[in-house]
Amino acid sequence: MTRQQIPEQADLVVSASLEETRFVVSGTHQEVSDCLEVLCVALSDLPVGQLGEVAHTLDGEAASCLDLRTAGALNARYGSQATGLEGHERSWHYLPTADMLLGHAAAWFTRANAVLTLTGPNPAGLRLPLPLGDRPRRSAPQARQPCASWTHRNIDGVALSVETPVGSAAAAVAHRILRERVTAAVTGQPLREAPVEAATALHDSVTVVRLLLASTPASDAEGVAATMWSEALSLARNEPAPAEVARHCPPSGGAAEKLRTLDDAARTELFGTPFLDEGSRRHALECVTPRDVRDSWQRAMERAQLVVPQGLLLHLKGPDGRRLWCTSCWTWDEIPPGGQAFRQPPVKHVLRRTAERHWVILTGESVVSCKPGAHHELRFDDVIALERWGSERNLIGRCGCNVGVDPAWYRGGQRLTRALDDAIPTELAFDGAELARPAGP
Repeated sequence: MTRQQIPEQADLVVSASLEETRFVVSGTHQEVSDCLEVLCVALSDLPVGQLGEVAHTLDGEAASCLDLRTAGALNARYGSQATGLEGHERSWHYLPTADMLLGHAAAWFTRANAVLTLTGPNPAGLRLPLPLGDRPRRSAPQARQPCASWTHRNIDGVALSVETPVGSAAAAVAHRILRERVTAAVTGQPLREAPVEAATALHDSVTVVRLLLASTPASDAEGVAATMWSEALSLARNEPAPAEVARHCPPSGGAAEKLRTLDDAARTELFGTPFLDEGSRRHALECVTPRDVRDSWQRAMERAQLVVPQGLLLHLKGPDGRRLWCTSCWTWDEIPPGGQAFRQPPVKHVLRRTAERHWVILTGESVVSCKPGAHHELRFDDVIALERWGSERNLIGRCGCNVGVDPAWYRGGQRLTRALDDAIPTELAFDGAELARPAGP
């Protein structure tokens, strides 16, 4: 659909999140009605012939609907599946083909998977000519770790994620209190001034992921991570003051609250989440006690995950008082698995004295990327895709990591490449292709 097809006075805003694609239309009754009809017609018959015209207006960042910290935290929690896939450390963003776009629209842009909410009267003559379709099957990924843990991702800052019930007013209040406490502890600045953010992502019809995100320089990340984890443990162990709870249970009402009620009703229809009308939501907040807040956060912290930038080694205690479990794919100060080693030629060491040494070990079940003091093992049965870039290979793991191999780096590199090709099922391998840039200056 092009802007020229939209009724001249109608205002259309399109947004995408992990859970939904939203089209917000404002204008007169007739303008809204006309715009929605044009929109539905376009979604039913996408102009795939224009794909080449828009291909190069998208870059890697535009292809993501989440900021990197949120995406990285979800990927660390769930791996490269469902909501976790958004944060995968992919080497390139591939443009969809026309068939992929049409298949996606046929599966998701249907009457069975759409909800219309109106803040005014139903426009006369309103038509929504979407295909009927079937209700799509949504998958909810399981967390990769069964207990509290910490791990690495390539993020600029620190992130904490927990799972809580969708309709828990106490968990929502705990989330707000923790954000305020971490802000004060890290910066000493008022909440509105500090780079500590709270976010949520729907996991399934009964569970929501709550995230706390702190933007910080790499030099300060270790201290910020320790502070965030300490404050989260404190909230799980001790009841907050009644005044603190009351401050984070603001009175409901107004236009914003009515819009939220509409949104919640739409989510209930689409995702099966519990629905509370405005009065019930207000009552639930009024009934939250300090003990409710502590207990809800205590349950959440049993499977909390702290995510920090690469290179940090944390020494923290978990909710049970034992050392917090590290779930990073990299292993430090241990001997890597045995197998056939592929090392850099001696000339590489001469030419790259300042470069970090690295080598690869090939076992019968895995490929192991090694550097002094650390290694990362990727099992072949955990590979979800193998990219071929000429002679180079890039193995994409379910864990969320990549292992790249250039045969020119290693003695016997061609044998290594052939062994990787033989180890990965052909249906998981595909050729990478650079985007053909349009002609012109």
